[in-house]
Amino acid sequence: MKQEQENITSVWKDYERGVMYNRTKLLYTETEQNYDFYFGNQWKNANLGEEKPIVKNIIKRIVKFKTGVVNTNAYAIVFNPNPYEVEKQKIIEQICKSLNNHMSQVWELQQADKKIKEALKDSCINSEGIIHSYYDGNEIVPEVIDKNNIYYGNENDSDIQNQPYIIISYRKTVQQVQEEARDLGIDEEKIQLILPDTETQEQAGYNNLTDEVSPMCLVLLKYYKKDGQVYYTKATKNVELEKDINTELTLYPIAHMVWEEVKGSARGNGEVKYLIPNQIEINRIAMRRAIAVKVSAFNKLVVNEELISNPSSLEKVGATIKVKGGATVEDVRKAVGYVSAQSMSSDASNLQQELQQDTADLASAGDTATGNVDPTKASGKAILAVQQSAQQPLNEQVDTYKTFIEDIARVWFDMWKTYKVDGLQVTMENKDENRETVQELITLPQELLQSIKANIKIEITPKSAYDRFAQEQSLENLFMENKITLEEYADALDEDSVMPKNKLKKIIEQRKINNQKLLQMQKEAQQKQFELEQSLQQEQTLDDMQAQAEQRYNNLQEEVMANEMQQV
Repeated sequence: MKQEQENITSVWKDYERGVMYNRTKLLYTETEQNYDFYFGNQWKNANLGEEKPIVKNIIKRIVKFKTGVVNTNAYAIVFNPNPYEVEKQKIIEQICKSLNNHMSQVWELQQADKKIKEALKDSCINSEGIIHSYYDGNEIVPEVIDKNNIYYGNENDSDIQNQPYIIISYRKTVQQVQEEARDLGIDEEKIQLILPDTETQEQAGYNNLTDEVSPMCLVLLKYYKKDGQVYYTKATKNVELEKDINTELTLYPIAHMVWEEVKGSARGNGEVKYLIPNQIEINRIAMRRAIAVKVSAFNKLVVNEELISNPSSLEKVGATIKVKGGATVEDVRKAVGYVSAQSMSSDASNLQQELQQDTADLASAGDTATGNVDPTKASGKAILAVQQSAQQPLNEQVDTYKTFIEDIARVWFDMWKTYKVDGLQVTMENKDENRETVQELITLPQELLQSIKANIKIEITPKSAYDRFAQEQSLENLFMENKITLEEYADALDEDSVMPKNKLKKIIEQRKINNQKLLQMQKEAQQKQFELEQSLQQEQTLDDMQAQAEQRYNNLQEEVMANEMQQV
């Protein structure tokens, strides 16, 4: 036993301390419960016999609404030059524009929006959403980490960069980990200590991990800071794969969003945890009402089986009723009857409706907030004003989400400065000899990236349906009032506008082509007219010259004749 303890890696011991702490906080059981209730598995372990459970999932509606509100706006990461760098301001502005273009390209290539929205959803459901970024040798790759799979050295501080260390746990196949160990040059004797384990209870969705197809084990990645730089160690339970590797980063490559901050907690609170009691009671009332309807809301047949030999036939259409002991038809009429249906108090229904409405309203997800308004009876701006007023309670989460994206952008910039040894290839806008804007591929040297102190901020563009509706109405009014041209109107429309921007652009482009053709035809006509006039002028000049020559010839003849007369 002592020998086995000695073989356990130091990272694994830190991990076990984190596991014990999380168990005392019921983190793993609460995670399962939060996701069960979100997905509708709300009668787990309940013994209902043959009854099918009724689920009125108000939690999913609230979560989807709130994450939808936070996602309503489009977010763009913008690098800006440090205002104190006055001497190199113009150069740094150009570099920042290039970084903006590169960021948007990588953001789209790595599907960062999708992953960040997944982290946002985790945050709303289970209090914390986490993005871990790593460099694959070519570009940065973001990945979503489950709350269960991250362990902090200080569980009382929500600032990631203040953590003494951070451990991320991965569940991988033993074969995959052994191959990775061989690539790292680890001795075969140690590789044989990489063994399958059953450490699944701490994984998110552990109920689905009990039947693993291939033998698997936990791999732990521990980040820590030393001398202002981030180091890491990677290990299994008994083998260190990599130890004390200097990443040369200054920031942990991790960012997280806490849905609601709680003092003294690194993980905060989510939306689902405190909605569960209301959800349970709503389901119970619905179930009780359904059972009460089955029991008492319909007439019930009552029969004396001593007089009827086949009582089950009473419920069949056109069946023959067989009597016993010489009973008559009149006796059967007396032996068969009905218990009348009983009305049910409306109190249960009212309580259920009240619970549902109050739960949604108190969570700021009632009908008004969710936009349950007839758009044909109100303008886009009026609906938008009502919604924005009702959505004020989510401003905190919107700001937190912005900060979350900014943290990711800072991590990426830190990684580019560190890992792009041969420079970062970006596109930069320049003017060609015709003063036209062109995109030029350039390489920003690593030294330049490391010397730049760029600020990062998030720009927001409203993107809800009613935001677009109000915006397009305003643009249309400016166009109708002749305050902007059709070309300016088309340029101002968003790419995903209701008005087909591309079609307008094609119309404007076709008009330009037609106007150019018309202008060319006019130029050609003017040129022909000019040439004709020149030709006519030349013909007139020739006639004049011929007349002058004839006149001079006639004059000369007259002079000759006059001279001859004088001689005679």
